[in-house]
Amino acid sequence: MRKIAIIVGSKSDLSQCHGGLEFLKEHQNSHPGEIEVVGIYVRSQHRNTLETQELLRELANMEVDVAIIGAGWANHLTGCCDAFLRYTLKNDHLVVIGVAFEDKENERHNQAAYLSITEVPGTQVIFEDDDFPNVGPLGFSRACVFAVDEELPEIKLPAPRPTMDLALEEALEISQN
Repeated sequence: MRKIAIIVGSKSDLSQCHGGLEFLKEHQNSHPGEIEVVGIYVRSQHRNTLETQELLRELANMEVDVAIIGAGWANHLTGCCDAFLRYTLKNDHLVVIGVAFEDKENERHNQAAYLSITEVPGTQVIFEDDDFPNVGPLGFSRACVFAVDEELPEIKLPAPRPTMDLALEEALEISQN
């Protein structure tokens, strides 16, 4: 049985999820035992950072297979969840499918949500299927279909980058190069 979780950045994002949620409900009812939607969670990466990390620990412990994670504006939720799963929890099982939710009134917010997913170095977030990005209600629905029907990719745990603690003089020296 494939276990699916959904995390959105705010309650208002749920209005863009209706079609995909209906698909999941219908599939769960018509194919018993094939999928389980373990929950729909609302977490703001900026306002609920620790709660989001605790949720990811719980989902990893529940051996959830795929998380559809979406937000609008500056969508840091998707990338931060993927990074926390890989670098902190060392989880190579839970696949993240990203969705950029639309803002009908501000195209810059749409660009920010899109770029916040696509421009993260080394990310393994699934954001496109057949060259169509997961944007808005249609993108969320596509993400749900992918979560149910497609073969999930293998996740490779990335090597962490070393951290640095520098004195001012050391930083100045490095910055000259």
